[in-house]
Amino acid sequence: MRIIRLFFVYLLVVHLVHLSIGQSTFSYRFNFGFPATVLTNVVAADSAYYILGVMADSVPPYKKGNLFLKASLEGEVQIVKTLKDTAKTYETWFGNLAFNTKGQLAASGYSFDSTSKSLLLLFNTEGDTILTAGNPHPAYPEVKGVLNHDFKILNDGYILINEINNPDGTGDIDIELLKLDTAGRFVWSQTFGITSRDDTPHNVIVVPDGYIIAAIRDNTNIVRQDYEARNHIFKLNEQGNILWEYFSPTGELRGKEGRAIATSDGGLLVFTGQGVEVYVNPDTGQMRWHNYAFKLDSSLQEEWSVLIRDSLPAISPNNQLTSGIELQDGSGYAVAGNLIARTSKNWFFSGVLAKISPDGVLLWKRYYQHIAGEGPRHYINDLAQAPDGGFIMAGEVRDTVNAPRQQGWLLKVDEYGCLVPGCELVSSVEEPKSSDDSHAFAEGFGSRRKPSDDCTLLLYPNPAGEELQVYFTGPAGDEHHFRILDAQGREWRRFATRLPEVTLLVEVGELPGGVYFLQYLRDGRAVRVERFVKR
Repeated sequence: MRIIRLFFVYLLVVHLVHLSIGQSTFSYRFNFGFPATVLTNVVAADSAYYILGVMADSVPPYKKGNLFLKASLEGEVQIVKTLKDTAKTYETWFGNLAFNTKGQLAASGYSFDSTSKSLLLLFNTEGDTILTAGNPHPAYPEVKGVLNHDFKILNDGYILINEINNPDGTGDIDIELLKLDTAGRFVWSQTFGITSRDDTPHNVIVVPDGYIIAAIRDNTNIVRQDYEARNHIFKLNEQGNILWEYFSPTGELRGKEGRAIATSDGGLLVFTGQGVEVYVNPDTGQMRWHNYAFKLDSSLQEEWSVLIRDSLPAISPNNQLTSGIELQDGSGYAVAGNLIARTSKNWFFSGVLAKISPDGVLLWKRYYQHIAGEGPRHYINDLAQAPDGGFIMAGEVRDTVNAPRQQGWLLKVDEYGCLVPGCELVSSVEEPKSSDDSHAFAEGFGSRRKPSDDCTLLLYPNPAGEELQVYFTGPAGDEHHFRILDAQGREWRRFATRLPEVTLLVEVGELPGGVYFLQYLRDGRAVRVERFVKR
C-alpha cells in the first residue's frame, strides 16, 4: 500500500467566487494529473470541506484508488492525498463520509484484489490513512462478489450494507448487513433477500432500537420485459430480526435508486425513480426513469410525492437522485443527482438540485451543465448543507472530446441553488435589458430587434476570466442555441441545451481580452443578446 501526498494541484477551471446575500459560490473541476477523477463524498465542517473521490492511477496497472481532499469554505484546495496500490483497488463510490466518535473521518467502499471485499477506511483531518479494513463475505469462496453501498457509525463499531451475489445458482442479488468493531474486525453478518427477485440495498439508517434498510426489490435483471420494481424498506432489531416491512404500491414502477433518510418528525424521505417501461421489440422492453421523491410518516403512510423532472420525456435509464438531506432551518428537504436530455445529435447529462417544502411542494429545481466537448455528462454524487446555508456538492464532469475525460467536480451554490447571483429573482423582477451597444447584434449587423420577453440571460462574472456562468430560462420543449461573437462580429463559439432552465458553465479562457456578445438564437436569428467583457 502506498500513501502519496500530492503537492502540485492542477486546476482545469479557475476558481469562481461571488457573494450573494453573504454566501460564497464556486464551481471547480479537477484532475490532479490523473487520467480519471471522480468526487463522490463531501462533508461540510465549520471551517472546511472534506471530500473523497476515486481516481485511476497514472501508472500501470492503472488501478483505481481513493482520493482525499480538504478545501476551504471558498473552495480552495488545501490538501490532496491518495491511497493506492498496484495489487488492489480502493473504491469509495457512495456519499457516506462522516466523522466518527473520535473525530476521525470514516467512509466505506469496496476493494478488489484476488476477490472483492467490503472496505472501511479511517482518515484524520489531514488526510492521513489511519485504517483500511477489508472484509470478504464470511461464506467466501461460495460468495465471491461483495459491493458496499453504505455504512453508519455506532458507539461500538460500524454497520455496513453490502450487495452480494446469491450463491444458490439463481444469480440474484441479496443484501448483507455486516457489523464491524471499532478496529474494523468482523463481528457478525446477516443476509436478506428472496431468490425470485433482486434485492439491491442502497443505504442503512441507525435508529435507537435497530436498523432501517432502504432497498429495491425488482426483476429487471431477471426478465427482459414486464418489469417489476418496488421500494423495499424494512426495520431490524439489534439481533437482526425483521420488525416491519414497507413496499411501494404494486402496479407502480419505482426503483433505479432507493435511498432514504430519517426525518425529524419520525418519518422517512425516500428519493428514488418513477419508471416507464418502453417497447423495444416483441420480446424486450427497456426501463426508463424520472427522478422521484416521496415522504412516509411515522406510520409508513405516504404523505406526499413529487416528480423532479423537466418537460422532456423519460429517455434514459440513467436519470437518478443520489443524495438527499433535511434542511437545518426546517424549511424542507434538498435532493441532488442527474437528469438526462437527448437530441438527435447529443445527450445532455445535467447535474440537478431541488428543494422540496415540508409538505411536498417543489419549491425550485436547478440544472447545471458545463459546455465541454460534444454532449458532456454531469453527475452529482453527494450533497451537504454548507455552514452559510447554501449547498456543497461533489460529482463528476465527463468531457467527451478532450482529455482527461473524467474530471472531479466541486460545486457550491447559495441557499436558492444559484451560481449566478439573483437567479431566484427572475420570475419576480423585470428581466435585464440588453445594453445599447449590444442591440446591433440582435439580427446580425445594421438591424435592431426588441429582446424576447419569454427568455432570460444572466451572465456572471462580468468581466469574465476562465469561465462564464450563464443562467438561462426559455420556452419548454425547444432546443436552445447560443453563440458568442466578438465586437467585430466574428463567431467564436456555438453551443446548445434542451433544458428550459439551466446554468451553463462556458469556458472562455481561450478568448482574447475584449468585448463579446452572447446571443440566444431562434431559427438562426438572435432574439436575446447580452454583452460581457473577457479579461
